[in-house]
Amino acid sequence: MPNKGKQILAVWGSPSSGKTVTAVKIARELSLNRKNVAVVFCDGVCPALPTVLKTKKPVEGSLGEVLSAPSVTQELILKNCVCPAKNPYISFLGYKAGENVFTYADYAKERAVDLLVLLRHVADCVVVDCASSLTDSILSTAALEVADAVLRLGSCDLKGVSYFMSSLPLIADRRFKPEKHIKVLSNVKSRQDSGGYENAYGGVSYKLPHVDDIEEQFYSLSLLDGLPGKEAKEYEFVIREIAEGVFGNG
Repeated sequence: MPNKGKQILAVWGSPSSGKTVTAVKIARELSLNRKNVAVVFCDGVCPALPTVLKTKKPVEGSLGEVLSAPSVTQELILKNCVCPAKNPYISFLGYKAGENVFTYADYAKERAVDLLVLLRHVADCVVVDCASSLTDSILSTAALEVADAVLRLGSCDLKGVSYFMSSLPLIADRRFKPEKHIKVLSNVKSRQDSGGYENAYGGVSYKLPHVDDIEEQFYSLSLLDGLPGKEAKEYEFVIREIAEGVFGNG
């Protein structure tokens, strides 16, 4: 079945580079254009769902339920998606608080690919928040291979550079198309000389500035809200450019 206009973006990067925040902010931007967006949080070591979703009721759905099922169906995916109260266009799929790598049975790469393929038909846009540790996340590795575009976030510090020196060889195979990744320098502070890091990453397409209010939003579970201030306008402009560049204007 042709699925023109429905695309998958994998957001991947070094630890603490802002992958989860960026994934949620891109989803919010897409939702402003009334696109139905599914956000998948891959990390099973430190589940992201409890850090982005404000809810009074216990979360019932879990990514683990989907990946450990005998077969993946659209109905199963929808049953385990969680919708934030503030935005009807966004649905989250991730591990619940308290779950870990031993909560569910192991799954094969084929199961991860099945999930990603079906998500194309569930939502207009799919944003996958990949885990930094690819060796511990089959879904993250599958997303880097299957996604229509990969956003590669590098933190503006030596730790980020070191991470990619070790991690890029893991996806050197041409099926991952690492040369086509969209490289982003993340959390760039106003007085920081970012040129050296841009060179270390082999050039970048975008720079996401540091915004103090994002940290506040993260701690208050309000990442789906807009941001005030001059720095925020620059940040949201870059997010908009990324969203339009990957998914188009329609």
